[in-house]
Amino acid sequence: MATKKKPSFEEGMQQLEEIVAQLEKGEMPLDESFTAYEKGMGMLKDLREQLKAGEARIMEWTAQGEKPFEEEQT
Repeated sequence: MATKKKPSFEEGMQQLEEIVAQLEKGEMPLDESFTAYEKGMGMLKDLREQLKAGEARIMEWTAQGEKPFEEEQT
């Protein structure tokens, strides 16, 4: 059984924006609205986790003396 790959951050944001747009229209039946809201909240949680993981990587690099965006000295 194959596991479903999580979307990239950018794909997840696009999907979340589409869900929000659908909900804002107010044209979905109530049950579908609840399902879409629940899906969107799950996506939001995943996106926040991706951001936290990225932040942790940057903090790790910085703690190891890496200088982001600094030109190499030769």
